[in-house]
Amino acid sequence: MPALSQLVALDQDTLRCPADTYEELRRRGVHHAPEIDAYVVARHDDVVRVLRDQSVFSSRNTVGRIPPPADPDRPTLSPLLLLSDDPVHAHRRKIVNRAFTPARIAVWEPRVREIAEQHVERLRDLPDVDLVRDLAALLPVRVIALVLGVPQDDVDRFRAWSEEITSSVGNHDVDPVRRDQVQAEFAGYVSALLDRRDEHPESSVLAQIAAAEAAGELTRHQCVSFVAELLIAGNITTTHHLSSSIALLAIDPSTADRLRADRGLVTPFVEESLRLESPIQGFYRFVTTDTEIGGVPVPEGSRVFVLYASANRDDDAWPQCPHMQLDRPNPAAHLAFGKGAHACIGASLARLEGRVVVETLLERLASLELRVAPDEIRYGASFVNHGPVSLPARLTFRNEPDRAAQEWGPTR
Repeated sequence: MPALSQLVALDQDTLRCPADTYEELRRRGVHHAPEIDAYVVARHDDVVRVLRDQSVFSSRNTVGRIPPPADPDRPTLSPLLLLSDDPVHAHRRKIVNRAFTPARIAVWEPRVREIAEQHVERLRDLPDVDLVRDLAALLPVRVIALVLGVPQDDVDRFRAWSEEITSSVGNHDVDPVRRDQVQAEFAGYVSALLDRRDEHPESSVLAQIAAAEAAGELTRHQCVSFVAELLIAGNITTTHHLSSSIALLAIDPSTADRLRADRGLVTPFVEESLRLESPIQGFYRFVTTDTEIGGVPVPEGSRVFVLYASANRDDDAWPQCPHMQLDRPNPAAHLAFGKGAHACIGASLARLEGRVVVETLLERLASLELRVAPDEIRYGASFVNHGPVSLPARLTFRNEPDRAAQEWGPTR
């Protein structure tokens, strides 16, 4: 069976470690894969070329097929940013862009650190710890709710909705009735929040989206879709990123020792985690005119599957690629957040959360050990989203937090 077939069939061993699959795809070069009815683009330079040229490679089918025409009787929560091209994409992104600038995100660090410390300290009292269930799946939704301006009392509902909405991406076994029910519940909740727009802090994302609706730039349904998109992007992918980083620390305790000894290495560790375990493995593009990629003709109307995760493991782009290197000259140059106009708007927030969680674990824990072997860690049933779904662990806490560690300086 071709390697891609195993990945698309959601074989657990392949989902857990798709590196061999990606190596085979890079060797083959650009080719049409009937398993997904798309041309596979796996080499670093080819991936970058596609991501930079949105005039030829449209984003209107980013998560799969091009959405059908809008049905007023059954509106769906189609992403506004992911599925649009410039100039529409640039205009929509501008509505919320200032809330996600590095400077604005830096303001949230004390609050994010407080949340991380609360969740890690809570692990002390749990008889059975799962670091996905009890940490990685909890923190991101609280953080994105803060940034959006959603009441913290509703975080659990937000997390459940985002998990169910995301479950259909890269998965074949989805109940359409349940999906529609979840979308309707979410839409009703967000619509009620938008009705109370005068109550939201001016700097919150909800306030900015509500202002765009008041100015006639977005319809109510588009506003709800926008909130859903930002919620999911800021929750599920960050959960996977945190889970993967925690797994890397647990599997190789020597890395944790190095980070404790040199705290300036936490930032490059986070970037290497993103490179090696990209939360989004790939997205689609739609070809708007006859073209070629890597010397291979690709006709207009074709679908292209762009594998960020494969590009991040390309030996031609990354010396000693399979290995974690904490001294790379440009560690943030990976493609885990995409590239070009559609580079992830929440990248600064995800990086902040990744760094703070790793710092907090190093500060509070004397040791971190998984209760399953690395080849028994289960991963989500998706060839697009990538991350462990469970990390049962044994933790040894320090008697007192390392107070010196609370003086973590800015990232390198």
